[in-house]
Order: sequence, then C-alpha cells, then structure tokens
Amino acid sequence: MKNSILFIILSFSLLSCQHKGDSTKNSTIETIPVFSNYTAELPFSAFVDTIELIPLETTEDNLIGEITRVIFNNGKYYIRSTNGMQNPKLFVFNENGKYIQKISKQGVGPGEYLDFEDFTIANDDHIVLADYKQLLHFDTEGKFLYTSKSEFPRAEGDFALFEILPTKDHAYLGVPLFPQKHLLVKVNDDGSKLDFFFDPGEKEILKSQFLKTWRGLVPSDSCYFLIYSFCDTIYSISPDMQKIASAYYIDYAPKKLPDIPVDPKDDCLSWEKKLSHLDDYLKTSSIGAGDDFLYIGITDKAYKGYLSLYSKRSKKIMTAKKLVDDMYLKGNVITVTGKRIPHNMDGNDIIWEISPRILMKGYQRLSAADRETLQQKYPAWDQICSSLKEDDNPVLLRIKVKDF
Repeated sequence: MKNSILFIILSFSLLSCQHKGDSTKNSTIETIPVFSNYTAELPFSAFVDTIELIPLETTEDNLIGEITRVIFNNGKYYIRSTNGMQNPKLFVFNENGKYIQKISKQGVGPGEYLDFEDFTIANDDHIVLADYKQLLHFDTEGKFLYTSKSEFPRAEGDFALFEILPTKDHAYLGVPLFPQKHLLVKVNDDGSKLDFFFDPGEKEILKSQFLKTWRGLVPSDSCYFLIYSFCDTIYSISPDMQKIASAYYIDYAPKKLPDIPVDPKDDCLSWEKKLSHLDDYLKTSSIGAGDDFLYIGITDKAYKGYLSLYSKRSKKIMTAKKLVDDMYLKGNVITVTGKRIPHNMDGNDIIWEISPRILMKGYQRLSAADRETLQQKYPAWDQICSSLKEDDNPVLLRIKVKDF
C-alpha cells in the first residue's frame, strides 16, 4: 500500500462514467472549455481581490515537506505534511503562522497512526485522522480521544480513506484509497457502519487506482463535488448522498486524453507505458469550489501545470500556466507545476502554499519606487518578504477571489 502512495502527487482526467442505479448524464451539465481562453501569463488583478501571506514558523520540530491538506478552523491552520509523499505529520499553526504543536505520531500505540492518508475536522471540532483500517479522534487541543475501527468487506478491499470530509449527520464521506467496486463510502462516527456507493464500472475503478488527484472531493454549501483519476466530469453529490449527477464536463480539447483500453492486469507502470505513446494530453490534478467560481488544477504529459478559473455566474473561463503579480511584488512570476498547484480552500478563499524563494526573488527584484509603494500600501507583505529565508517553511497564500 505504501509504495503506491508515491503516485498521489499527480491526478488524471477524462472518461465518462455511470452511478449505479441512476444515470449520471443529464441535460443540465455545464461544459467548461478550459483552453478556450488560454493565456501563458495571467495577472493577479484578473481574479484576485486580496492576498494575505501567512509565513509558517520554522523550527526543528516542524519542518514541512509536501503539503497535501490544509484546514483552517477556529483561528488555527491544521496542515498534513509529508516527506517525499511519505511519513505524514499533522502540524498546527495559529492564524499568523506561529507554530503550536504536532498532533499524534507514527506508531502502534493508542492514538498513534500507521500512515494516515488524510484528516478532517468534524462538526464538533474534533480532529479525525483517516488511518489504515481506523479513524483516530482528537479534541481541539490535540488530545487523543478514541479510535473507530472498521473493516471493509472483502469485496471492497482494505479500509483506508484517501480523502475524508465530515457530513451533517455526524458521519464521514470518503474516497477509498484502493477501491475495488465503489468510489465513495460513508462511515459512521464509531466506524460500525460503512455504506458504499457510486459504482462507475470495473474499468473506471481500475483507472482510478493508477494515480490519485491532489484533491478530488470537495464540499460546497449545496453539495459535495467529486472528480476522480482519468475522469472528465465533475459530479455533484447531494448532502444526503442519495443522488449523484453530472455537474460539469471539463473539455480539454484539443488535448483530450483518448479512450485507451484497460486490461484487468494493468498496473501503474503498464498504464504509464500506454500513455507514453501519446504526443500530449491533459488531466485534472485538483478542484476547488467557491460560491461563485470553480478552480481546476491541470497537468499535461510533461507534468507542467495550469490553473483554470471558471465563473459560475458569467461563465467566463481563464487558464494560464504562469501567474504574474501586478499588485504586490510587481513583475513576480509564479509558474504552476505538477507539484505547485492549489489544492486547498477555506470557504471562498484559495489556500496555496508557496516556497519562500519565489517571494524572496520577487521582493529583491522590486524597483525602489515599487518597494516604497509596497511599504505604504501593503506593509505586512513588505515585513514578511523582507525577513524570509530560503530554508524557511512554505508561506501560505490566502487568495480571496473577486467576481470575474
């Protein structure tokens, strides 16, 4: 299981599917033509209202590698970090980025985890870690409370959730790490009952295991949204999980991934070999949903990244591979890559972790006049960027998206 986790950096798109017992095709699905308005460079001012910087304090006890999940709750940032996508840790920082604590550790003792894939914060503010065959529960201060142990039926594989979200009825909606029949499961708080649903077919299930999205299951005010590896459709899931419908079709023309035959014996390596014969293709790496917009993180065959923003109101689409700061560190460029793609949100804000080097270079290249403007208009940016060091922990960008 752990060897396969190395593949979770990437995400992949494109193939239609069906919900067991209910058609996922309907006339209301919206098409998002992500490259109909492509530009190599997109200025911040095209979609940004404001950006707040949260530099994560660096100590010997909290060195951060890859950030897979960020949750902001009650004035604290909870961050799952890994090294090389392994050895997960859960760190807590306050709203200004000051380090507070680490929650739990790897081990086999009470409250310790083997290799937790994701975590969430339940409606009662309890912190829940999705570990192998169990859910670990902690209070708001990180004190261990109890363990919910669950066993998947043999037909569903081993119990491990790759993504987990709380539901309104004190349960959890999750994406199994290695599904064999269903792509979603609802788990009771005590782990005593598991309800499996969304069967897109044997071939789709197999493809979903080859590579994982950064973030494919996200909440909104009215529903949950789901996309899985090698799927070109974003599905909406009703709050009671009784209805799944196609909500958005992602049109990757002219680089849509073709329908490639799947053999039951295929694995990650054989699938990569099949893809290697293609000139290029695009796949979904992450999604996020605000009240008025969606974002889609995209990668191509060479793992170059693209960020696509879609307005639910105006139907406007903006896609770019480079974001140019024309508001704060004027002229600074953030290149989207397979690893540097937004995959976390807090409400309507995109939370994006950035290496200190990117901000440092942008700050150092400012002209005297632009630096003076920064000091006057955005003193917090000036103070933070002028004090960063290359080996510091990442800086969180809290991006408030404006109506576009």
